[in-house]
Amino acid sequence: MFEREFNVELTRLKIKRYDVCEILKCTMPTLKSRLKNPGKFTVNEINILKEYGFNVVLKSKLLELRIK
Repeated sequence: MFEREFNVELTRLKIKRYDVCEILKCTMPTLKSRLKNPGKFTVNEINILKEYGFNVVLKSKLLELRIK
């Protein structure tokens, strides 16, 4: 479910997963792992995604998962 929402954001922002890897300075396997387990995103990574225009609702869900 989370991965689907993430893909919707990629489409809306017209960027690719490789772009997100560059933005977050991570590898594709790391990004894939985080998409499968969103609680692994750091607060810093969430803030970076926010700066690049990712939906606030998406980020709040990430924070919610991070806190649990």
